[in-house]
Amino acid sequence: MREGVPSTFFSLGQNVVKNPDVFQRIIREGHMVANHTMSHIDFYEHGDVRNREELIGTDRIMRSVGGYATRLFRIPKGDPDNNALAVLQAQQLGYLHVDMDMDTLDWSYDPGEEIPVPELDGDGHIILMHDGGGDRSGTVAVLAKLIEQAKDKGYTFTTLAPIVPTGYLPVKSYEAGLVDHATAAVNTLYMVAPPTLISWLFWFGIGSLTLMTLAYIVLALIGHRRQTRKQWSALDEASLPLVSVILPVFNEEPVILKTLQALKNSDYTAMEVIAVNDGSTDNTLAVMNEFARDWPGLRVLTQANGGKSAASNFGIAMARGEIIVTLDGDTLFESQTVRMLARHFCDPDGGDRVGAVAGHVKVGNRRNLLTAWQSLEYISGICVTRMAEGLVGAISIVPGACAGWRKEALDVVGGYSHDTMAEDADLTLCIQRLGYRIVQENKAVAWTEAPMTVSGLAKQRLRWTYGNIQALRKHYTMILRPKYGVLGMVALPYALLSTLVPLVFMPLTVVVAGISLANGNWQSIAWFALFVAVTHFVISVIALTMVKESLWHLLMVPIYRLIYEPLRAYLLYAALIQAMRGQVVGWYKPERTNSVIAPSMSTRLST
Repeated sequence: MREGVPSTFFSLGQNVVKNPDVFQRIIREGHMVANHTMSHIDFYEHGDVRNREELIGTDRIMRSVGGYATRLFRIPKGDPDNNALAVLQAQQLGYLHVDMDMDTLDWSYDPGEEIPVPELDGDGHIILMHDGGGDRSGTVAVLAKLIEQAKDKGYTFTTLAPIVPTGYLPVKSYEAGLVDHATAAVNTLYMVAPPTLISWLFWFGIGSLTLMTLAYIVLALIGHRRQTRKQWSALDEASLPLVSVILPVFNEEPVILKTLQALKNSDYTAMEVIAVNDGSTDNTLAVMNEFARDWPGLRVLTQANGGKSAASNFGIAMARGEIIVTLDGDTLFESQTVRMLARHFCDPDGGDRVGAVAGHVKVGNRRNLLTAWQSLEYISGICVTRMAEGLVGAISIVPGACAGWRKEALDVVGGYSHDTMAEDADLTLCIQRLGYRIVQENKAVAWTEAPMTVSGLAKQRLRWTYGNIQALRKHYTMILRPKYGVLGMVALPYALLSTLVPLVFMPLTVVVAGISLANGNWQSIAWFALFVAVTHFVISVIALTMVKESLWHLLMVPIYRLIYEPLRAYLLYAALIQAMRGQVVGWYKPERTNSVIAPSMSTRLST
């Protein structure tokens, strides 16, 4: 209004929804508004219902947003002589079509290109200009020149009011009805809420990822430094606490011999191994009995098939040691692993409050892209995430494949439960409830066989995901309870949000991202992907350095999310479906390939 020039705006309904303040300002400053459909459609490309919705919906939105009712209409792209359908349908609904007689074609000029001023011949004109469709700085510039030249020639400016029949003049104080407000609300939810929500989630994701990453890195470095600088007291061989290693097995014939041999090579002398055969149908039992003939430290027990938890609890019940160490049938312990786990329970500096020790599980069959990806995942997750959680008492999962447990604590909680698929997570939280400390020990290394196929990985992770959800639900009273420290106030709530938020917003995110890419708006997505990749790169470098692992793992960083995101989406919704159908708890039995190679099996780490 700097020039005092009124105008008539043929507005799209979607623009009114997205910019209600601009629409209200247009009305407030005395301009006229007309209907230009909801989304600038071609009437011939859509059916009658859609065409009517485009007109009526826009009308209702204007009534709701600005209390403004108009029966004036202009066809998208104009040319009423060749668009009889649009004119006819608008007339049937009571609209009056208005056309221009002078088109500046301002939309066709590239940004920075000068747009010529229309030639004025002294007659009255309806001049068409555009305020959308890209960079309109050229339109603004030519409009200023047009106003100046028109005034110099004695022209005055007005809206369409002088030439519009009285019955078609807009109503500026229209009382909108319930349907009008409902139409505006629905379109706002559809057009405005998703981008706003995605924008909020984007920045929330950036912010939370940055803060959590920095916190985990700092805490992990502090924890690693403390652990490496700690002076451990030499263990008196004569007074070593007895450790009972519990090995539950079911149809492990291809790998069990190698697992037992690795245990036999342990440098911890006060140790018994209890292998529990859970009703295997292959030669697992025979192989273990044969091995026990030459190794008195091995006891072989057998029971009818009852599941991993039942087999583990049977072994724990028969154990004589005050420390219980657990592993899986396909897991190879390094020679120092049992000692590294046991020393925490013997530590004069608070060892009596240690309830469990989490070891460092590594992928031992790095043979293809999928297992290489899992190797990096294991290393970064354990060396940074769990090390950080251990420093602040927030470890929520002690992996049963390499763990040390205080038997006294296991007896109190009743051992492994049978009502979740993540029995190790459930047991960990049970022990946390008792007030015991749980620590991470990166020198207690175990090599495991990771799934080598997509289907195998999906089955394994589905069990983990569903089991962890079950554990969270079972121990929901620990969430946001100051009694449980960082575990209750940060770790568990974050784990819950990491499940619930993607469940609700992941589909919306995918849809909006797809629309953005289709519209050529790929920059924000690319920047976010780059940020996540750089963040993961930093975490990976720190984790690999901590445990002196090969830097070839960094080659996985650029493609890490290409595997992780689809896998996470599948797991979340598959776990939800499984929860709705009910649970089936039993052994998870991937195909054993006996492909684990433990490079450092013969190397004893320094204490």
